[in-house]
Amino acid sequence: MVLNESRLRRASPLTLVGSLLLLTGAACDGLRMPAPPAQSAAGAPADSQPTRPARANRTPKRTARVDPALDDQRFDQIRRGLRRLVVAEETYYAENGVYTEDVARIGFKPVGDTEVRFLWLSRGGWAASGIHPGMPGKDCVIYVGREHGAPTTLRDVRSGKEGVPACDAPPARGAPAPTAPPVATATATAAEPPPTRPALPDTGSALDAVKPSVQMRVDLRNLVRSQDTYFGLQGVYSRRTEPFALQYLWHRGVTITLLSANGSSWSARATHTARPGKSCVIWLGPVPQRPSTEAQKRVPEQPATPVCDQ
Repeated sequence: MVLNESRLRRASPLTLVGSLLLLTGAACDGLRMPAPPAQSAAGAPADSQPTRPARANRTPKRTARVDPALDDQRFDQIRRGLRRLVVAEETYYAENGVYTEDVARIGFKPVGDTEVRFLWLSRGGWAASGIHPGMPGKDCVIYVGREHGAPTTLRDVRSGKEGVPACDAPPARGAPAPTAPPVATATATAAEPPPTRPALPDTGSALDAVKPSVQMRVDLRNLVRSQDTYFGLQGVYSRRTEPFALQYLWHRGVTITLLSANGSSWSARATHTARPGKSCVIWLGPVPQRPSTEAQKRVPEQPATPVCDQ
């Protein structure tokens, strides 16, 4: 903005001061600082707000120190867990006629830091492997049923009998640590203590730990499957249990007796040496007479469902 020189001479001092202020304000408009960026509710600039990282899985990963000296103890934990799994699965099968992979449903939890996974499972049996994170490449296996071959361990390819855990060989329990040969001296030395004998192998079947009443119900449910297979081949139900030996083995102490059998029905009774005077019974089809238990005379209301004396 340019002022005429004659006007400046005639203007009053007050007018002159006002004009100078206007010139100064116009010149400073182009020098103003840019407005500060908008801030978030937390007080930080919106465009500088840090990105929240993805929520990490807070479940701690199960780890364990690899120490061969602890293998014996860890194998014991796996064995105990697999034996408990057999009892839990047999109890569930006695009630429902099927096995399950849902271990929470049968109330099973592995022992310590061990883990259990099923290798196969069907209506006729199952197999499982037990591992410990501190023993990579080693495991124990166990199975129930004869529909598949016996499973083998990871490292030593070992297998056991039905219901017996088989494991990759741990160190001998209680074996003394190797020492340097003694130095011969002129003085007499004390007699060395005899070495500790290793523990006996774990060869007992977990099926023997199942309650006798559960064993009888399991065998009667297996009899249903055996009779169905026999009927599919022969067109009639078997009057003897001997043909079923290739498919199932009854629990130790259990005796199965077929009470009746024909082309459309059958009935049977199970007894156990540990429960004298008590029994379980079952029937299928239009039997001439539904069987009853020995002690309490209980009669199954549903076909193919065993009932036992309490």
